[in-house]
Amino acid sequence: MVFVNRKQAGMLLAEKLSAIALDRKNTVVIAVPRGGVPLGYEIAKSLSIPLDIILVKKIGAPHYPELAVGSVSEDNEIFYNHELLDELGLSAKSVESIKILAVKKLQEIGAELREGNPPLPLTGKDIILVDDGIATGATIEVVLQVLKKRKVRSITIATPVASAETVEKLYKQVDRVVVLSTPHPLYSVGEWYLDFTQVETDEAIELLKEISLKKTIDRNLYSNNEELR
Repeated sequence: MVFVNRKQAGMLLAEKLSAIALDRKNTVVIAVPRGGVPLGYEIAKSLSIPLDIILVKKIGAPHYPELAVGSVSEDNEIFYNHELLDELGLSAKSVESIKILAVKKLQEIGAELREGNPPLPLTGKDIILVDDGIATGATIEVVLQVLKKRKVRSITIATPVASAETVEKLYKQVDRVVVLSTPHPLYSVGEWYLDFTQVETDEAIELLKEISLKKTIDRNLYSNNEELR
């Protein structure tokens, strides 16, 4: 299944998630920036639940930057795919300089996207974790570490496309995996989109702001209606 763009993929995921019994008053959508934000936006809008982000940056292999051999998170959680490192004849030490650059870039992106706003509290929450695709799973592994560290109640991974092998591994770590397509093999997430244009920081910021504003308006309308009763 090839998706038109992230918006359409997000809408399809939202439709599938709407059929699941979710405690929407206790559920938060967490998008992996920046590619996951447009999908997270569609899900959060459709289900009328909050949207936030967890900042993770992949650690690319030397000479193959698109191949993730690990990831680092905003909480300084680090995950290495040691099997892949071994296959490539690398070690964690050999990608240390790449990791340092990844952390620096992560901090820059975080400062822009959050605009000084603190992350939503996630302890005890049911999480829908969204990305635009999952290949090796290195990025998602770090996000899962962060979420578990924050003691969330449950985790549902939602993604349009993921490798069958990675999905099998993820099923063992979370409560639910919602995926629309599991091609084998999966060489690149981008090949499963007609339009896989990079999500710019400004676009991600606007989508996060719009959902936040919508939740504020909805709360105010609810409060006003309650006062009129």
